[in-house]
Amino acid sequence: MAMTLRLDEDHDRLLEALAAKSGRSKTEVVQIALDELAARVDKSARTRAAFDRVRARDADLLDRLAQ
Repeated sequence: MAMTLRLDEDHDRLLEALAAKSGRSKTEVVQIALDELAARVDKSARTRAAFDRVRARDADLLDRLAQ
């Protein structure tokens, strides 16, 4: 599906520079950025879920350590 991406001048220049430096099209640079952001968000969510599980499982221990 096609999409129009509207950028301010600074971001357009940045995108143009990144595309030129990486030898990719602007579209490819945006796709890579989206993929990387999605991976980071997913990793953050998984990390938060793991932390919450450990915190719930070891709540008593963590309370004793805090004292």
